[in-house]
Amino acid sequence: MRKHRSFYNKQLPEISLIERIPRLLILGMFFGFLFLTLIFRLYRFQIMEGATNQEAFMSSIVKTQKLSGSRGNIYDRNGKLLASNRLSYDVTLEDSKNYKTKKERQRSLNGIAYQLIQMIKDDKKLNVVLPIAEKEDGTYEFTADGWKLSRFKADFYGKIEVGELSDKEKAVTADELIAELSGKGKFLIDPTYTEEEQKQFGLPESLTPKDVLQIANIRYGISLNSYRKYLPFLVASDVSNETMAAVFENKAALPGADVQESSIRTYAGGESMASILGYTGGISSEELSTLNQQEAIYTNQSVVGKSGIEKSMESLLRGEDGTEQFYTDVVGNKKTEPVIIKAPGTGKDLYLTIDKDLQDAVYKMLEQQIAGILLSNIVDTKRSDMPKAENAAQIRISSDEVYYALLKNHVIDTNRLKEESATDLEQSVFGAFSQKKDNVYSRFSAAFDASGTEYDGLSSEMKGYLDYLVSEAKKTKLITGNAGSPDWKSKSFRQYLTDCISAGLVDLSKIQNNEAYVAIEEEVRLVEEKMLSDLKGSQEFDLKIYEAMIGEGSLKGETIENLLYDQGALPMEDPDRVLLNSGQLSPWAFIQKKIKNLEITPAQLALNPCSGSAVIVDPQDGEVLACVSYPGYDNNRLANQMDAQYYLHLSNDLSLPLFNRATSQLTAPGSTFKPVTVIAGMSEGVINSDTSIVCTGIFDKVQPALRCWKRNGHGIINSPADALKNSCNVYLSEITYRMGTQKDGTYSEADGLQKLQKYANLMDLDKKTGIEIGEAQPHVTDQFSIPSSIGQGTHNYTTTQIARYTTMLANHGKSYDLSLVYKITDSEGTLEKSFTPVLKDTAELPEAIWSEVAKGMNELVSSNASLKDLGVSAAGKTGTAEESKNKPNHGLFIGYAPLENPKVAIAVRIANGYSSGNVVGVGRGIFDYYFQLKEKEAIITNTASKVSNNLRTD
Repeated sequence: MRKHRSFYNKQLPEISLIERIPRLLILGMFFGFLFLTLIFRLYRFQIMEGATNQEAFMSSIVKTQKLSGSRGNIYDRNGKLLASNRLSYDVTLEDSKNYKTKKERQRSLNGIAYQLIQMIKDDKKLNVVLPIAEKEDGTYEFTADGWKLSRFKADFYGKIEVGELSDKEKAVTADELIAELSGKGKFLIDPTYTEEEQKQFGLPESLTPKDVLQIANIRYGISLNSYRKYLPFLVASDVSNETMAAVFENKAALPGADVQESSIRTYAGGESMASILGYTGGISSEELSTLNQQEAIYTNQSVVGKSGIEKSMESLLRGEDGTEQFYTDVVGNKKTEPVIIKAPGTGKDLYLTIDKDLQDAVYKMLEQQIAGILLSNIVDTKRSDMPKAENAAQIRISSDEVYYALLKNHVIDTNRLKEESATDLEQSVFGAFSQKKDNVYSRFSAAFDASGTEYDGLSSEMKGYLDYLVSEAKKTKLITGNAGSPDWKSKSFRQYLTDCISAGLVDLSKIQNNEAYVAIEEEVRLVEEKMLSDLKGSQEFDLKIYEAMIGEGSLKGETIENLLYDQGALPMEDPDRVLLNSGQLSPWAFIQKKIKNLEITPAQLALNPCSGSAVIVDPQDGEVLACVSYPGYDNNRLANQMDAQYYLHLSNDLSLPLFNRATSQLTAPGSTFKPVTVIAGMSEGVINSDTSIVCTGIFDKVQPALRCWKRNGHGIINSPADALKNSCNVYLSEITYRMGTQKDGTYSEADGLQKLQKYANLMDLDKKTGIEIGEAQPHVTDQFSIPSSIGQGTHNYTTTQIARYTTMLANHGKSYDLSLVYKITDSEGTLEKSFTPVLKDTAELPEAIWSEVAKGMNELVSSNASLKDLGVSAAGKTGTAEESKNKPNHGLFIGYAPLENPKVAIAVRIANGYSSGNVVGVGRGIFDYYFQLKEKEAIITNTASKVSNNLRTD
């Protein structure tokens, strides 16, 4: 222990002061050097470079940049992804530089915009804010019309309401608006530039009309942000890596241009889901105003849901935007690292009640069935050689109508026939068309003078052209007046125009005339010239020429079929092309085969039928398992930066793919309404389960008499269930007649109608279903009581409303709101809200009534050729609804299964599907698929085999 202490007590040798001095000197010199360096740098920054550094500091810009929130995903009920986001890169531009003069600013921004357009290359990537497009002749046209165009003009002229626009502003043309944007008062976009301007601002020697439009579009977009300093305008979205690199490399020469991370909305639902999901897009001024009334979180750069679930669930799906700040120099280069002021948020994930596989299957079934109906009703005969159909069930589609449909619905683009790049076949067809058109124009002069027997001697083709001339003149308000105005068919066309001018029915201000006073003959000549001049630019009139060529045989079916290959509608490597051109496959057999194989779809032809819808619901809670509208569309091409050409194609498509047939199309329910009439009759006590009535084939207690679909009658119908099984019109008419019969034995139309309305309302047919996407307002009949009892009258319901009514039949009176939303979770999958069934009403009726209806619907299934071997107990009701004698009837089917404790209720409608017999096949397919009664693929592909020319209209 002592030894240990003595070791620590031992003293260290001392260091003398002289030995310490060198170390202190070195340390002092080091600190002195640092101090002198600091003084020198301060002197340099403050004195020598003070002015330069002060200017650099003053030119630094605090920039606030939006960090886009991530939109929530959408899944089906089984967790299959339907909508999500992927990373993308956007090119943006802001007006952030200070300029010496206004002209320098305009030229510089125009040059930057032009250079960015050249770097982007792909026009489809550009963000289009002007609803204007360039025409082939270098002039401009609006791509919007109606209210949308008026709203744009109001925004352009700074009006709050459309009604504030002056007459001049309302009438402004696309050319005038572009001229205004390009002028001195706006963006100074000149068509040509000096060498100095080209070099200084990066502009070309001259601008094309397309260049002017695209630059004006960017400049107008930037101007919309002028009230928010440094808010960038989205020039293009989802650009390529090459574009990104080009922008970054040239950033010094492109002040205000930048590339930002963003996200693109992508959809995995396919065409079948598009009508439910909808799509996203840039916010409109109206949407901005409306949405910010709730919470001011949107800017004119925001992306919002435009339709479907994307729109209705916008507040849940949207991810809240964040912000970051950083310093930049005058050309936009970052001088500091970004500081996040507010972190971006992620929207909620949405799970739908929809079963995607079921949705896809039903969509394919509908398409197959509609194609089958077309095939059974198209005939290899020209329309002119066909007798007139006596009723809607006898309407057939002629061969020339099929071929013309390919041109009329733009499957074959007639504009491509006259392009320089046109194929030999396209040039040949266009040459024949031009010759035909010249011939038609040369015949107009003689036709204008024709009257009496001369008029009678005109061809039906020329009469059609003259009819078209008059209708177009009235449409453009060149000729005003009503149907009671002079009739050109009773006199010469020139005399008709003379009479119209004399009566003041012609707007002569639309005629080019420099003379103060002219003779009426000269005015007639000028009106004729105006009408013919307007025809030259009319694509609709061109189509009438093509229609005439098909009808007369100068444009043959085989030629049209080969045009499908030349224009890419069918693949060149198709083996049927060789068979067609070698004569091994006739033109008519060719077109039939293509329709059968869906290589040419019903939607493309847009004939009747071309559309359908089906809604499948869980009757125990109102969850929608499938909500199908055919035809659909590719919502990926409309989301984010809309493909304007594709949208224009959809807008002009005669099959109306953007129209949700399931939720928005209203038609009469036909015989699917008959269970309501039975419920009404039994509830009012005018019939019971033993009431029998003799059906003679006609109900003539009221006038006009109403015929049964079975012309020679059913004989004795023993009960209401038997009436539903046989869909007897006479029995159902008798029910309404009894309900409206007064004590004195007279029939009251109003009373009969009121009783039907009462029970239609009890079955909630007077209400919307509550489904989360847009839905048309139903209409319970208010006229024609006897026809109303069999689902005609003025009944009008959507397929969703008929489906909800079917669930009430299935569960004996419980009415649930239909719902597409299953649950909501956060981005981590944590449940935030589960949607429970909403029981709205209960139709309290004796069980005997529900049982009688169920019995009749079950007997229909058991006796129906398509349903009797179903393999599961089910109830069903067919329906055929007449809309017009000139169009095929609508076909409908409703049903549910199993009969006891139903798990699924369905409603199917094929507009203009001829008869209910053609729709039952889809119902059968749905039951087979849902209950897995057959192989799934076999169910889909065999659907079209259940098609007939059945005249039954029950």
